[in-house]
Amino acid sequence: MSYFKNTEIYLELTALDNHGGFISGLSVPYYIYKSSDNTLFASGTMTEIGTSGVYKAPVTFTSIGQYRVEYITPHKYENAIDSIFVEDTNEQIERILGLSQENYRIFSPTYDARSNLLSGTVKIYPTAADVDADTNAIATYSITATYNAQNQMNSYKVKKT
Repeated sequence: MSYFKNTEIYLELTALDNHGGFISGLSVPYYIYKSSDNTLFASGTMTEIGTSGVYKAPVTFTSIGQYRVEYITPHKYENAIDSIFVEDTNEQIERILGLSQENYRIFSPTYDARSNLLSGTVKIYPTAADVDADTNAIATYSITATYNAQNQMNSYKVKKT
């Protein structure tokens, strides 16, 4: 599962008996660990929605990264583990806008004898003012291109640096 940083989500779990029926009235603790260093990020006890056998808990992830959620059910029921990836929504949107050439700037272009662009550097920025000042770049990319004898592009490559 993938979620955005600083956005409240709900962990959800259903408890089932051997016949697939929902089990009500349990206490289900959860533990969330940051996968990169196995540190405990958050813990608590899930709340049952009415008497449905469906349990939930609100969580807000404040940093990006991969997380592991462990649900601990009472004895004789099966525990569960989920994996969650948290990303920065603003950075992703700004990167998409930049790559669609909004707040976008090309540096150090090189050309061949036929005026074809061979290489350069592209930077994307969060604001127009940052473009003008070359400050706060979101990302930098190197671009390269090759052409055939008919002056048509053979390849165009963009790499995040």
